Amino acid sequence: MQRKSDDPSGAGRLEAQRVFLKGVAGLKAHGELADADYEFFLTQRPREIDAEGRVVLEHPSAAALAAVDGHALMVRLARLLCDQGYAKGLGHKVARTRGSTPRPRRRVLYLPSVLASLTLPHGKVPGSEYSRVNGNRKLSLLAPEDPGLPYGVYPRLALMHLTTEALLCGQRTFYVGESANDFLGLMGVQDSGGANGASTRARDQLRRLCMTTFSYHDKSKDAGRNIVLADNWVTWPGNGLQVTLGERFHSLVRSSSVPLDPTIIDGLRRSPLSLDAYAWLTYRVATLERETVIPWRSLEIQFGADYSHPRNFRLKFRKSLKAIQELWIGVETEPLEKGLLVRPCAPSVMSWLERAQAKG
Repeated sequence: MQRKSDDPSGAGRLEAQRVFLKGVAGLKAHGELADADYEFFLTQRPREIDAEGRVVLEHPSAAALAAVDGHALMVRLARLLCDQGYAKGLGHKVARTRGSTPRPRRRVLYLPSVLASLTLPHGKVPGSEYSRVNGNRKLSLLAPEDPGLPYGVYPRLALMHLTTEALLCGQRTFYVGESANDFLGLMGVQDSGGANGASTRARDQLRRLCMTTFSYHDKSKDAGRNIVLADNWVTWPGNGLQVTLGERFHSLVRSSSVPLDPTIIDGLRRSPLSLDAYAWLTYRVATLERETVIPWRSLEIQFGADYSHPRNFRLKFRKSLKAIQELWIGVETEPLEKGLLVRPCAPSVMSWLERAQAKG
């Protein structure tokens, strides 16, 4: 049966988004949505209204569809759409792929706030323990000697996508992609084999990440907690990578995560320092009330990388900052002799729901 619109940018899609927004607003007005529930709806993609009058949501894979089909929040929204006459419920479909067409780009990625201000190693480090310090807060990483601590770009990208998937489905256990390579595709990693291939290195970093324990300590309160990223993870042929997040990590994800722009992430993905600086700036300006100057020494301790001279860190940080400013138009930050000046400014990312509301 012919649908009303097969053009994802046409009137059918706009109408589907409008009706979907009405339903979500209705749930929120009734006090039925917690913040985490609202984040769940932020990740959905209304595509069209089908011939039966249902709002059809498009999903990047069968695994993603299975994660939300029958979800309690979806059931409540479908019932409200019907009861209030907006639509005749919800429908679901998997996005069509043509040849090697890349999967749909995410509108927003998320990273736990703690990891936006206290980061992973930039390069390979000896031993099985590593620490970062930001003011009174300290993050220590502990991993088995084999495979060792995670480092570089890949575990950062993996953290963003695991966090986003967890917010999408609202559950601790979920599937990511239809295969391990599908998950790597989400991260923009090509399926290249060999000992030094990109996919081989990314898989190794994902394994390191999942085997690492994060210990967080706040000296000002003399309080801390140990956080395990994943209780278990396994690749099931035909169903993809199944992950069960640790309870505390999942709680951390749902309680406080920083929204990031995937386009900016793609532009910075070759540099761990640039990714760290962007995530930190996004988190910082969101909580900043007046302009402030962060001393270079504090930034070096926070981001670190064992530079031989403080000037070397400043030069590399300035280079990362320039790359960020080229991609994030409007960011209010300026390197000074004594430190980095940061002013309050608009966030680097707005949800597509907010943009749709702005367009009426």
